[in-house]
Amino acid sequence: MKLINQFFSILLLATLFSQSSVLSSFAQENSEDTKVDLNKISCRELLKMPGKDKELTLVFFHGLMTAKNNQMVIDRIALREATDKITDDCIDNPNLMLMTVFDRYR
Repeated sequence: MKLINQFFSILLLATLFSQSSVLSSFAQENSEDTKVDLNKISCRELLKMPGKDKELTLVFFHGLMTAKNNQMVIDRIALREATDKITDDCIDNPNLMLMTVFDRYR
């Protein structure tokens, strides 16, 4: 139970930090443009992100899909396998939208 609580605490913190990371990574040159359309983030954009931004974006999208699917139980192994499939699909199809790939595997 303690491990699960730690996992959710880390997931929550990572999701909160990833929001600011995703927003800063995709901000337009115009500093007033603070909105990000999650449906328009491509696999290519994910793959070009620096390591930590990429990790946090993946965590954010996993959290988004978890909420979208109303899941209260997470299988860590299945989550890791889904991440591998998502990454592989993005490598093979960089023009796909990241949300489309997450919908496919989550």
